[in-house]
Amino acid sequence: MEQDPITSNEAIKRADYAREKGEIVLREHEYDGIQEYDQKLPNWWLFTLWGAIAAFFIYYTLYYTLDLLPSSTQVMDQRVAKIEEQRAQALKALLDNMDDSSLVNDWATDTAVVSAGEGIYTSMCAACHGADLAANGGTTGRALNDGEWHYGAKPMDVFKIINEGTPEGSNGYNGLKMVAWGKSGLSAEQVAQVTAYLISLNPDDFKEYKK
Repeated sequence: MEQDPITSNEAIKRADYAREKGEIVLREHEYDGIQEYDQKLPNWWLFTLWGAIAAFFIYYTLYYTLDLLPSSTQVMDQRVAKIEEQRAQALKALLDNMDDSSLVNDWATDTAVVSAGEGIYTSMCAACHGADLAANGGTTGRALNDGEWHYGAKPMDVFKIINEGTPEGSNGYNGLKMVAWGKSGLSAEQVAQVTAYLISLNPDDFKEYKK
């Protein structure tokens, strides 16, 4: 009878586990005729394993026991606070050099600014206010081409409502409130660009500021 090449190989030992590098071990247990090799793992793999275990205990001690590391919530709060600080600084820098007159005479007359504002309006605002500013007959938001500016008719009022959203305590329009875009994805400059775009499409509403 032909011998099993595995069991006939003198280099193969039957033992509980491999103890030396290169040692080939065939474990004692057998299931459905299947036997299992058990060889010594490479040192790099073992170092990685024990290093990961050690790192876990160190991290667990520093984080949960000694409370020396910030929690994920604290890290996220710090990041959000930093972003808010950067937004506030950018807004202040913009407002230091922008007013009703500059919005009408500089921003709204700059074709590059108006074009950028149109792109932002199309992607962020048109869903509620309509591509034609008519707000789908006033069913999805306030129309922006009817000469009525509910929260202030000055250019900076328009900027403010876009940047800060519907004022606190207001019911909005048909239960819908304006998003504070200055805190929801748009920079202060982008808010100014959208404002300039709206002003360029409603020149009669802001003609008193025209030089």
